[in-house]
Amino acid sequence: MGDPRSRLAEGNRKFVSKYDGVIQRHIAGQKPFAAILTCSDSRVPPELIFSSGIGEIFVVRDAGNIAMGASVIGSLEYAAEHLHVPLMVVMGHTCCGAMATAEQGPGDGTCAGEIINEIRVCFKEKDHLRANIRMQMAHLLEKSPIISDAVRSGKLSLIGAVYHLEDGSVEFL
Repeated sequence: MGDPRSRLAEGNRKFVSKYDGVIQRHIAGQKPFAAILTCSDSRVPPELIFSSGIGEIFVVRDAGNIAMGASVIGSLEYAAEHLHVPLMVVMGHTCCGAMATAEQGPGDGTCAGEIINEIRVCFKEKDHLRANIRMQMAHLLEKSPIISDAVRSGKLSLIGAVYHLEDGSVEFL
């Protein structure tokens, strides 16, 4: 496998070589067509899943695709208010480690434990994965006047999705 730092450096050299002209076109700004809140899981790469290139998708990632805290919600507000994305997606996925950990019991006093406890709130419903996605969408609407106003005015659509790790398909809710 090699040294992780060397692997990153080599990967970056390949990226620059392959996308140099594309990179230059985006220096002046970005105009993504969607914002996606999804899990940090390394097996869930939104740009690849949706065959999108540089500047096309504004991605916010955290364990369990949780709409919690100023960093996550503020980033999505930025996408809605300043980048004027017409679509926002909360995308969970099958085989989620955060979901599996939450199913084992409550979180401890760590920041990761807070995420686990946030996920556990959706356990009132049988389908924890889809319930968590719906709950995070509701949180965005409740906690962000920017997002809720954009949805209410029709400038932004907010939808849920499940990425199926088993076959690579996305199910829109």
